[in-house]
Amino acid sequence: MNGNIFLRTGVVLLLFGIAFGIYMGMTQDFTYAPAHAHLNLVGGVLMFLAGLFYNSRPAIPSRAIAVHYVVHLAGAVLLTIGIYGSITHTPWSGPVVGTGAFLTLAALCIFAWRVFRSGGPAIVR
Repeated sequence: MNGNIFLRTGVVLLLFGIAFGIYMGMTQDFTYAPAHAHLNLVGGVLMFLAGLFYNSRPAIPSRAIAVHYVVHLAGAVLLTIGIYGSITHTPWSGPVVGTGAFLTLAALCIFAWRVFRSGGPAIVR
């Protein structure tokens, strides 16, 4: 596994996030703007940046990239759904947003560890 999975998933999540934002704009109902923003930032932008990083560092093991990917994707999805649920006052939203936030933090810690641990020059194409 390389960074391409992050790049592709980031683009797909950005497409969903932007479509959600366009829908909110068309209906002039911005109630769910926090969920939209987190989907775009955590799901789209951060995943895309991780993909660029991993593609520039081919020495990072595929298994490490896969672990980061699974944790990050689960965190981004659960965080967004949990925020949406908290806005609609759903009883399950607390545990879902909490789990999503924890997984997102864990994914960022994994990524930070990889960034600081990967010495040497990056491959620039």
